Amino acid sequence: MTAPIVTPLEVSLAIADEGRATYVDVRTVAEFVAGHPRGRAVNVPIEFHHPKTGASHANASFVLVMTHHFALDAPLVVGADEGPRASAAAAALLAAGYVDVRLMSAGLPGWRAAGLPVTGYNADGVSYVSLLTPAKRAGAPATEHG
Repeated sequence: MTAPIVTPLEVSLAIADEGRATYVDVRTVAEFVAGHPRGRAVNVPIEFHHPKTGASHANASFVLVMTHHFALDAPLVVGADEGPRASAAAAALLAAGYVDVRLMSAGLPGWRAAGLPVTGYNADGVSYVSLLTPAKRAGAPATEHG
């Protein structure tokens, strides 16, 4: 099963105040802070990059963080840049049992090309650290979240 692809304009409506979806930006923390779609968005990196070597390694806590904060039926839109990270993250979510996962076409470059608003907002409830900490403390998915 693969995630359906949606356009940046469709995503902007889905993550607006009136929408129900959450945009899951799976880029690194530094990339997220440099700019991401404005709206209901969170940062949960699918991988990390070593600052000196540039080598990447998978985020072993990706699914843990997601299941702690989002119910399996939560509407999610996954995005990154134009590379394979978003597809890999969407596949991981579907494999974990998520049923409403969509993939934003063209990533952040497509969002910007559509003239949609970008922000660097990275406060509690949005930033990766603020999402990771309670998930790690709990150690297991929390059913009351989502």
